[in-house]
Amino acid sequence: MNSLSDMVGAALKAYEEGQALDLARSAEWLQVRDRYAWLSSRLIVNGHEAVAGRIDREYQTLREALLRAATSSAKPKIKDNYPLWEAATEFLLTVKHLDHLGGQIEELSKVKPAETIAATRAVPKRSWIQEDLDEAIAQYQASRAARYKEMLSILDNSQTPERRKRVVRREAQRIFGRNAVADALGVKATRMVSRSPVWVKMADTLGLPRRSRSGPPSGAGQRVGLEIAAEQASLKATETNDYAAADTALLRQEREETLSRINKLARSGGKTGHSNAKAMLQKYEAGEMTDEQVRQSVDLLLETA
Repeated sequence: MNSLSDMVGAALKAYEEGQALDLARSAEWLQVRDRYAWLSSRLIVNGHEAVAGRIDREYQTLREALLRAATSSAKPKIKDNYPLWEAATEFLLTVKHLDHLGGQIEELSKVKPAETIAATRAVPKRSWIQEDLDEAIAQYQASRAARYKEMLSILDNSQTPERRKRVVRREAQRIFGRNAVADALGVKATRMVSRSPVWVKMADTLGLPRRSRSGPPSGAGQRVGLEIAAEQASLKATETNDYAAADTALLRQEREETLSRINKLARSGGKTGHSNAKAMLQKYEAGEMTDEQVRQSVDLLLETA
C-alpha cells in the first residue's frame, strides 16, 4: 500500500504533467483525501489532537490553493505558483514525517481501546396515531435536511449523468424509503407510513417507488414515463462498472461522515471518549461495524456522557 506522502507526490506530479487541470477534484486527489481522513482519525482517537490540528490546517491551506489554481485561467506549474508550492511543500513534509513515524502513532499513545462499545439501539415498534406519525416523519426529514436537499439537487439537475442518479436514488431509498422510516421511528404498521401525506410528498419528490391504494406504482412528481421506469428499475440493478465510480464517490462521502462522528466522540471529553472512539475506529476499519452502527453508537454514547 502506498504511503500518503507517495500519493500526494503522485497527485502533484499528475497536475504538473497536465493530467488533471482540476486536481482538487481529480481521482488522484480523492485518494489522498480518503487516506488523509483515516490518518486524521487515527491521530485524534489516539490523543494526538495537536498534531491532527496542525496537519488539518496544512491540508485545508493546500486544498484552498488547489481550488484557486483550478479556477484560474492560467495553469502555471506548481513551482511558478508560490502559494500552491508553499502549501504543497509544507503538507508533503508533514505527511512524510508521519509516514516515517508509522506505527509509533499507536505506540506513543496512552489511549487504550475500550473493551466493549455501547450496542446500537433498536427502536421498539409501537402503535401510532396518524397525525403524530406525520409530525414524526416531518421531524425525521428535517433532521436530515442537508442530505435531502443535496440528493434533490442532484436528481433535478438535467446535467447529472444517469448513473449518478441511480446511485443517489438507491441512497435515498436507504434513508427515506418507507421501510427505513418505519424502522427508524418504530412503526408497527408500515402501511401507516405509506398513507402519510408527509412521506408521500417526500417520496414523490425524490421519485421513490411506492404503491397507490389501487396497487400500481405511483408516479414520481414531474418525473414521468421512461424516466420513472428507468429510475425505479435502477433500485434493483446489479452493480456494473458503468456507475462504479459514482458508487465509490458516495461510499467515500459516507465514510468521511462516519469518521467525523468518531472524531467528535474522541473530542467529547471525559475518561472514555478517546477509548470508545479508538475501539470504534478499529472495529470500523476491520469491517465489524457498519456506518449506520457507528453513528448510532456515537449518538448513544454522546447522549449518556
